[in-house]
Amino acid sequence: MEDQDNSLPVSDIANPTGVPHSKITDLIQSPHNKRLYNENQTLKKRVNILADYQLAHIRIPNPTTRDEIDSEKKIQLEIGRQEKMIKTQLAVIRTLYRQSVIKVREQKAKTAEARGVNDALILGLQNLKYEEQSLRSEISAAENYDHKYMKLPLVPVETFLKEFPEHKDSSDHNLMTARIEHEHQVRVKLEERRQEKLKQKQKLIAEVKKSKDDLTKLDGMVEKFIEAAEPIKKVLATE
Repeated sequence: MEDQDNSLPVSDIANPTGVPHSKITDLIQSPHNKRLYNENQTLKKRVNILADYQLAHIRIPNPTTRDEIDSEKKIQLEIGRQEKMIKTQLAVIRTLYRQSVIKVREQKAKTAEARGVNDALILGLQNLKYEEQSLRSEISAAENYDHKYMKLPLVPVETFLKEFPEHKDSSDHNLMTARIEHEHQVRVKLEERRQEKLKQKQKLIAEVKKSKDDLTKLDGMVEKFIEAAEPIKKVLATE
């Protein structure tokens, strides 16, 4: 009586990953890798078929009868045919695997290159953000700077526009520039007038000094005249 085999057929062995094949194929994105996976499944089926065939046709160690010999030859031929198919399938898988490795390396190189470009773009973006912050700080400092022109006693805008209506539609910057220029022209004229007054003052001072000098000389002459006339005064007093 033959021993009872309670083991399951090789073809019924569960997928070790526990993931259905349909879902595995959905997870594989590359067409090349999908083909490689499918070829592996074909190899698995061929191995399972061979294993099931060998289990169903137990080899006779020493066939004696013609039927046993013919049966054994037929079995060995079938096994040889299936093994040849498995070897052919293995050759296909090896070729696909090598191609897959090459494609993976190429993809890694492209990914590294893209990552380098991406890192460069991120660095450039960070530099731009830094420059933006720096420019905003400089703009804020410029806007809040205590400019001297803000303290100038300029003509009020309303008064300036009444006197110069051509600046009515000017921008704030151009209007301020025009007001400063107007103040400059006014001050230039005032400075010219001051210089003229200063010259007049210097001239008057010189004239006053000359008059004082003349008066001083006249006082000396009068004193000398009085001294010279003293003897005459005495003579007249005795008569």
